Amino acid sequence: MWALHAVLISTKESLEKAKKQSQDIIKDKNKSFYRIEGEHYRFRNLSKQKFSEFRSKIVNDNITLVFGKLKKEYLNLK
Repeated sequence: MWALHAVLISTKESLEKAKKQSQDIIKDKNKSFYRIEGEHYRFRNLSKQKFSEFRSKIVNDNITLVFGKLKKEYLNLK
């Protein structure tokens, strides 16, 4: 089962706008884990230790979604 690991938003956007866009995508609004990585803000949904492999999906020029395949012990997560 695949789940959303992170949302990458270009730093061309302001941080406030990037936070709003990530909250529209990530279901748990209380999470505020983010960091700046080069040309992207990375908003994390679930930690990378819960996944065995990763794939990314480019939504548009500014937004990329990173999905991960959940390990067996985390299959109950949504």
